[in-house]
Amino acid sequence: MKSLKSLAVVLMLAAPLANAEVVIIAHPNGVSGLTEGDVRSIYLNRSGKATPIEMAQGMSERRDFHDWITGRSESQLQSFWSQQTFTGEGEPPEEASSPSAMKSIIANDPDAIGYVSPQDVDDSVKVILSP
Repeated sequence: MKSLKSLAVVLMLAAPLANAEVVIIAHPNGVSGLTEGDVRSIYLNRSGKATPIEMAQGMSERRDFHDWITGRSESQLQSFWSQQTFTGEGEPPEEASSPSAMKSIIANDPDAIGYVSPQDVDDSVKVILSP
């Protein structure tokens, strides 16, 4: 019984570690000094401070990002962007098919921001926000 309790405690403590975190990235000479609220506004079409780039649907980085920043599920995001498109208020962000594609887009656009796992960061981009 004692070992079951110990195992339960270990599993509860390890669960957050299983979630991959993401960091917000930008062009090395691009946008900086953004808060979580700023990034949320940019990704929800409420601010033009930067051009948001999304990872493709179904990618774990995308889920981790929206869990952290917008608090919206994939279905909620699809509904949001359908409404934005229908009313003419906006179009969904460009999507990157992989972390390397995300970095390439960001490295070539000083106005763009995106997100990747910390281990994918290299000299082509800079981290502007992390959890």
